[in-house]
Amino acid sequence: MRLAIFDVDGTIVDSAAHIVDTAQYVFRQNELTVPTDADVRGIIGLNLEVAMLKLCPSLSENEAEALAQDYRDHFNNKIENGLIEEQLYDGAIATIETLAGQDETFLGIATGKRLRGVERLFKDWGFGHHFHTLQTPDNNPSKPHPGMIETAMSDTGIDPNKTVMIGDTSYDMAMAKSAGVKAIGVNWGYHDHSTLRENGADLVIDHYHQLIDAIDELTG
Repeated sequence: MRLAIFDVDGTIVDSAAHIVDTAQYVFRQNELTVPTDADVRGIIGLNLEVAMLKLCPSLSENEAEALAQDYRDHFNNKIENGLIEEQLYDGAIATIETLAGQDETFLGIATGKRLRGVERLFKDWGFGHHFHTLQTPDNNPSKPHPGMIETAMSDTGIDPNKTVMIGDTSYDMAMAKSAGVKAIGVNWGYHDHSTLRENGADLVIDHYHQLIDAIDELTG
């Protein structure tokens, strides 16, 4: 048996434009220096409170929490008014369905996205039933802390040497290394090939059709 754990933003769904727009809006509304597109893309995958502190280190923890809540409120308001439609990357659902059809493979999620957002994505696209464990910031520390992966392995009973993390950022790769599992970087997300390798990726792939072979290679 083996466990394949997926990140969400930048790995399954391309949500960068909406994340950048929302972050810049709340910084502008709070009369703070507005981060660049690149700066915002660089923090995707972190818990929002941690992300806000990275974008503006002068914030207190309470101010970062308030800014994160402003972000959530604005993002959710856009969703409720039909202004956000998150698009999946080509091949994502087909690959997930193929893996889910393998008796030896458990699937998991480990994401900086809140549970509410993950459940909305599952409802919109109808593939949530394939996942056996779902780890979000609602009940875990922020990446790159290994807690999400450790809980996913505990939920499924899979050992580290049969577990692989699939993600698009340095935080995913560092989290995998901290948890003692293999890491596959995807080159279609928000951190580049070199950054993924430097932070512990065992393999970096360019297309979803390469993922199953990569998982086979790393989990034996």
